[in-house]
Amino acid sequence: MSLNSTSLNLKHRVKEALVRGAIWAFIGSLYAMLFTFFVALAAHWQLPADPIFLAGIMAGTLGALIYSSMRLAVLMTVIISPLSIFYFILAGRPVNLFYLLLIVSVLGAIVGALYGAFSLGSRVHRADAKTLTGFSAGWLVSLGYLLISSLTGTSHLGASVAFMCPITGILYVWMVPQFIKYYDNLLPPVGDGLMVGVGVSAFVALSFFVMISSVDGSVAGPLLPAIDSIFASLPDAFIGGVLGGALAGIVSGLFVTRWQDL
Repeated sequence: MSLNSTSLNLKHRVKEALVRGAIWAFIGSLYAMLFTFFVALAAHWQLPADPIFLAGIMAGTLGALIYSSMRLAVLMTVIISPLSIFYFILAGRPVNLFYLLLIVSVLGAIVGALYGAFSLGSRVHRADAKTLTGFSAGWLVSLGYLLISSLTGTSHLGASVAFMCPITGILYVWMVPQFIKYYDNLLPPVGDGLMVGVGVSAFVALSFFVMISSVDGSVAGPLLPAIDSIFASLPDAFIGGVLGGALAGIVSGLFVTRWQDL
């Protein structure tokens, strides 16, 4: 191999590493947000399991669900965002989060089902396999976290995200082709679209609930301690997600693994 070809190959790898690092860093920030939400809510509701364990499973599952059909995710964000704002303007205080999630989920189910039925060029029909992959990857990584934390006796949210986010992403990339091969017909396209519509709508509405509650505490009502916990933990989790995701993307780019066309 000539010196010029070696130099070009190195430049290609560095460029690929930077591009993937940026993309994975963005995914890591989304993972960190989901993770922080679920940790705070699981702790607030005193669910019978380790909050970080549950958050790892839910962040992996919902992250994969959102990623499974980006066009539908963008469409639902455009629809649900103004609806959520109007709900907060018109609703009394405190806002009932359950009613908000119920309303947006019904609308998300209708729009998502119609999208699945009529958007023939979309790959939303693979949402079931991709979501199942995210759940499996999140469960495996969360189980590994429980084992490591039980041995070390330490549990820091930012470090947990920095550790769990990239490994969940790597496992997802490794596992998803086989899941698509065997499990992409679990639901009809209408069911896949419905599932994505509900999941994205609930996430968008929950995000607005958290943001608005941070400005007006009367919105959150009894959930205000969970909101305070989210904003206290979010900076560390965000840094962990961005750094962990970027590192995984850079490593992937340096080894020039194929982009997956899913």
